[in-house]
Amino acid sequence: MKKLILLLWPSFLCAVLASLLFYSIFDPYALRLQGTQLFHSQLEAYACFILAAWSFGSATIWFALLLQRPRSAVHGFGPLPARPVQRARLRARRMYDLA
Repeated sequence: MKKLILLLWPSFLCAVLASLLFYSIFDPYALRLQGTQLFHSQLEAYACFILAAWSFGSATIWFALLLQRPRSAVHGFGPLPARPVQRARLRARRMYDLA
């Protein structure tokens, strides 16, 4: 649930800001495609744009959250094991520190 909130809440805020910016420049109800009106009502026009902006925001934030995952979660394996020479040096350091 926490991951879903991390995804949907910022994308909703982005959609609100994008729709405010878009609505200040264009009237979505007045948009036409090859002479035909795209929407039947103003509510439909506003709802379609905010849902499109919300889905685009969700996709971008999902990608950002995907990039923040650790390498072991993405590839399925952790960091490479230490080489034998490095292990011997680590053992020598530990023995020296204990003495």
